[in-house]
Amino acid sequence: MEERRERKMRRLERHRFIVDYLTTNKSADVSFLSEKLNVSEVTVRKDLRQLELDGLLQRSHGGAVLNERLFAEPSFMEKEDRLTGEKTAIAAEAAGLIEDGMTVALSSGTTVGRLARMIKDRTSLTVVTNAMNVASELTGAAGVQVYLTGGYIRPHTFALVGETAENALEGVYTDYIFFGTNGLSFEHGLTTPSMEEARVVRKLIDHAKHVVLLVDHSKFNHTAFYRIAAVDRVHTVITDREAPAEEVARLEAGGIRVIVV
Repeated sequence: MEERRERKMRRLERHRFIVDYLTTNKSADVSFLSEKLNVSEVTVRKDLRQLELDGLLQRSHGGAVLNERLFAEPSFMEKEDRLTGEKTAIAAEAAGLIEDGMTVALSSGTTVGRLARMIKDRTSLTVVTNAMNVASELTGAAGVQVYLTGGYIRPHTFALVGETAENALEGVYTDYIFFGTNGLSFEHGLTTPSMEEARVVRKLIDHAKHVVLLVDHSKFNHTAFYRIAAVDRVHTVITDREAPAEEVARLEAGGIRVIVV
């Protein structure tokens, strides 16, 4: 069992190196990767085949190139108009977890934005966020104190990112974090097209007692460019009834509470 786990970890480390290298250099050949990873070319080809199946790259003659679709991201308004019923139901369930007097973190995203609208009536609530849309929703709510990080704005998500945003979260701790993701994959974790946004959300996760993922069915078995965190960092997943039953079962088998709405 231990030996199998070690082999899996080595494989994951090779996969991360390959994807990180392609992100910077766009392409790589098998012989180069074999030398860098200190494994045979046969092993490299197996890794590339698996990463291609995962949608992370495209194999080429003698090597591989990065799958540019990993960086594709709809605009905020395009996402706002998708799966509105599912997102509203997920947000409503999440709102039921937020009580007066709590300190909670809310990341960016259209489902989290809906959640913000539903908690304006809370009292003595502190909300930590890097999302302009969340802060805007809660501005003027008498019982809600908003702590908004600095940073520069990502137009696709209205998220504040960068070193300023990350530094603003030093020493800031919350009872809960509620966040979304562009992709949920057991192999590659929770992913987003933006490395900068992933880093901020990861810090929010690391500083929260309870981690809640709000994810509609369209995000399952998808992988974006950069990993926010491993799936096992999540305590509770709230999703909709169209979520793949097999994936829901895997989450539950891993000790994660799954709420289907």
